[in-house]
Amino acid sequence: MFARLVYISLGVCVIGATALAQTSPSVTGSTRQAPATREPVGRTEKINLNTAPVSELVKLPHLSVRAVTAITEARTKSKFKDWNDFVGRRVVPRFVRSEIKDLVTF
Repeated sequence: MFARLVYISLGVCVIGATALAQTSPSVTGSTRQAPATREPVGRTEKINLNTAPVSELVKLPHLSVRAVTAITEARTKSKFKDWNDFVGRRVVPRFVRSEIKDLVTF
């Protein structure tokens, strides 16, 4: 019984040490990656929601990964005809629609 407790405790320590070693900074630098920065879309350049790749869609303000996925899935079913069609499908929340309205085209 005591041996089983020792083996379990030892296993937990090894697993915990391995997990800690993977997340703690190393001597040469941090293991964390810098967060991805979004380049804001210029007011003169509009993004076509029917043809833009995901890398372009993520540049739109307030679009989450879920919203970008929803846009790509909706446009594969059928392309967006215009702004009213996009709004009518309720692909993204209302506050996001108002933020991206002037930045997108179809």
